[in-house]
Amino acid sequence: MPRRLLPLLVALLAWAGTACQVTVAAGVDVARNGTGRVTAGLGLDADALKEVGDPATALRLDDVRQAGWQVDAPRREDDGLTWIRASKPFSDPDQVPAILAELNGPDGPFRDFRVVRTKSLTRARTTFTGTLDLSQGLAGLSDPELATAMGDVPLQLDVEGLRGRFGDKLDDTVKVRVTAGLPGDVETNAPATDGGRALWAPGLGQVVQLEASSEALKINPVMPIAAGGLLVIVVGLVVLARRRADR
Repeated sequence: MPRRLLPLLVALLAWAGTACQVTVAAGVDVARNGTGRVTAGLGLDADALKEVGDPATALRLDDVRQAGWQVDAPRREDDGLTWIRASKPFSDPDQVPAILAELNGPDGPFRDFRVVRTKSLTRARTTFTGTLDLSQGLAGLSDPELATAMGDVPLQLDVEGLRGRFGDKLDDTVKVRVTAGLPGDVETNAPATDGGRALWAPGLGQVVQLEASSEALKINPVMPIAAGGLLVIVVGLVVLARRRADR
């Protein structure tokens, strides 16, 4: 079985300095037809990059890629962090729990992510639910195999261990976030949005239930409009060609 993705990314925290800023992210994006992607990422600020070095060489993700994950090259984004991002597609929402297990494992903080679609003749309702359990910090993202690979380097991923390393301003230094992107108008208990996605970003030590739902036409309304416009153009050309032929 391939190594789980998020524990590998979070292992970079072992080399991050106490003044660093790090963000761990996971999410689900769903399209109108029910396909989508499970996403994950680790964002590092400039100080963390100095301590970690080049993430592309520090990580060995070949078996993760072989399991169907697309791993993007590290890239600095608008928030000032350099992100290592990965995603895995699903063709059916029922595949989300299995993909999450590859990402997070049974004890990780991202739990019970589910996507359910109910359909009528023309519309589909999409519901996302899950739990973000940070009561033990990020301790659930460690495992015996990872601990063995780290050797004498302690991960210290529980809340007290992270606070011991990063100080009292832990919530400003180590952040965790979940996003859910759903088609149509979204109703959610998320306190914020990011690029149209519902966004949850509680502090370490908290447990948050994640809920979001939306309803949308099963077909993007732009497509029939575009098809109708194309049809009008084609009919016009045919009529014009016939008039020319009659002349």
